[in-house]
Amino acid sequence: MAMTLRLPAELESDLRAAADEDRRSVHQTVILAVETYLASRETAEVKADPDALRALAEAREAARSGDVVHGVEAVRELVRRRQAS
Repeated sequence: MAMTLRLPAELESDLRAAADEDRRSVHQTVILAVETYLASRETAEVKADPDALRALAEAREAARSGDVVHGVEAVRELVRRRQAS
């Protein structure tokens, strides 16, 4: 989507300074800001959903107790289970 973004002078100055500091273009910095904003909205939605929070807590506990395996070990476990059945 192409668009024109009109910013107050102070905000534009701060945006350019942040972009320079992070060695990004202003365009890349704006994209990152929009992505960050949208991700924070999604996070807020999850935090407001008791079922989602409960599922996350259960997943965290499963990982802590060793019920969840990651990476290569996950693949090896999957192969073992398939061979056993």
